[in-house]
Amino acid sequence: MKQTLLAVSFLLILTSGIFAIDHTGAITSNETWLAVDDHLLTGQVFVKPGVTLTIQAGTTIKSNEDDGSGLAPALVIEKGAKIMAEGEADAPITFTTVLTEAEMLDSRGNWGGLILLGNAPIAVDGGTSFVEGLEGIPYGGTNADDNSGILKYVRVWHGGRSIGQDNEINGITLAGVGRGTTIEYCEVALNLDDGFEMFGGTVDLKYCDVLFVGDDAFDADEGYQGRGQFLFAMVGEDAGNRAHEMDSKTNGDLNSTPRSHPVWYNVTLIGSGSATATADNDQIVRLREGLGGEFGNYIVIDGKQAGLKNSDNGSETVTSDWAVAQTAGYPDYLYWSPNNIIYNCPDGQFAADYGLTSLSANPQLISLDGRESGGTIDPRPTSAGAAYDNIDTVPSDDFFQQTTFKGAFGDVNWLAGYSWLAEQGRLGGVSTDDNFSIEVPNSSRLLGNYPNPFNPTTKIRFELASSAMVSLSVYDVNGRLVNERNIGHLNQGVHQINWNALTDDSRSISTGIYVYQIKTSNEVLTGKMMLLK
Repeated sequence: MKQTLLAVSFLLILTSGIFAIDHTGAITSNETWLAVDDHLLTGQVFVKPGVTLTIQAGTTIKSNEDDGSGLAPALVIEKGAKIMAEGEADAPITFTTVLTEAEMLDSRGNWGGLILLGNAPIAVDGGTSFVEGLEGIPYGGTNADDNSGILKYVRVWHGGRSIGQDNEINGITLAGVGRGTTIEYCEVALNLDDGFEMFGGTVDLKYCDVLFVGDDAFDADEGYQGRGQFLFAMVGEDAGNRAHEMDSKTNGDLNSTPRSHPVWYNVTLIGSGSATATADNDQIVRLREGLGGEFGNYIVIDGKQAGLKNSDNGSETVTSDWAVAQTAGYPDYLYWSPNNIIYNCPDGQFAADYGLTSLSANPQLISLDGRESGGTIDPRPTSAGAAYDNIDTVPSDDFFQQTTFKGAFGDVNWLAGYSWLAEQGRLGGVSTDDNFSIEVPNSSRLLGNYPNPFNPTTKIRFELASSAMVSLSVYDVNGRLVNERNIGHLNQGVHQINWNALTDDSRSISTGIYVYQIKTSNEVLTGKMMLLK
């Protein structure tokens, strides 16, 4: 009997992942990080050239504040290496701090970040450079199609601590990364430094967002020439600089090559608002120092001062006239579409008169309640608003998708399910598909729970076909009721309930399979989940 109990205990230890796997130093052969395991970055991790790191959907990687020597742990994908991190909407891959919310002195800067280095062109002498704090680890090359792997449904939270002397790191750094790399449905939230920073390269971004970081949301320089669509940023009320900070100058040369030239469409940028005392966020968008680019279907709202500032131009043509831009030729134009919306900026749409124009019209975003401090955020524009008029035609290629709206969102809130806002219970709107239409089901349905197995908390997601009073019941395999909650009235759409196995009336429950039911007056949705203590 004693041997049987020991065997069962050992099996539970193996399956529950209660012992964290520590990660530090070089990874020199292909490796897979499993969702069932607990992962801890104790130092800086370097995936070496020729090696692929695969991270399973649903995996959470936590990190210490520093490596014992005062520098923050980070995950670095070197030139010639790959990361295959393919999460799912209901099973994202999460990089975050090991600290609980109560233990964090500040929600930002509690570990390092995620760094990808590639072989795509950059605008520096010699064609290669180094990320500050990473001595001897180069980026940059000659392959615009270079492939550093996949980041999909990856979220990076609470990072930005120094990885080198006085060098805070971005949430996701893309240095010399090529367009063969996939970056989709990725989020940086509450980072101390920038959200995404592109040091040169040609990498494309799609369905990416940045929330309340301490510096710029999307930063690009050193000849970055990537495409972007469906991008969203919110500048913090008490911290944070700009939603865009982009330049091209290298060693004082405003016409260095390759010239930075992002081609970005369908972007929503929400500034800090005029009441904030935060320094250095006087514009929501800052374009400067020889930057070219193409910016269309933008919504820019709620600035501290002006909406956009452009300065320190080289020989590039700055215009809101597409014919003039085409005459200048790629990449020697900076085109800001006259159909873009810049709204509610106290000092005007532009910080100076340099020939750019925009529409001053309220896009009527559904809800920005409380911004960083709390309340419901639903950044979708109402269909009757200005976001559905005067739509730009996107470039015709295999990356861009023509929309009927401006900004990052149409009917669908693609942040639903995986965003930090969703985790906080603050996200409004639903997400059903990528076709920008909402399909209302004939009946309600479960969307599963995550994580599963779990200990002690899991998130139960479901969809209601119509508004209803909702309750949650949890039973053991013998049908005994172990927990019951009245959730209250919920509207039609996608919802999430956080369930904790350590609540007062369920503290005694043990490892095993449990049945949960979402109940309304006329429907019962039943699912299974596994608790591994």
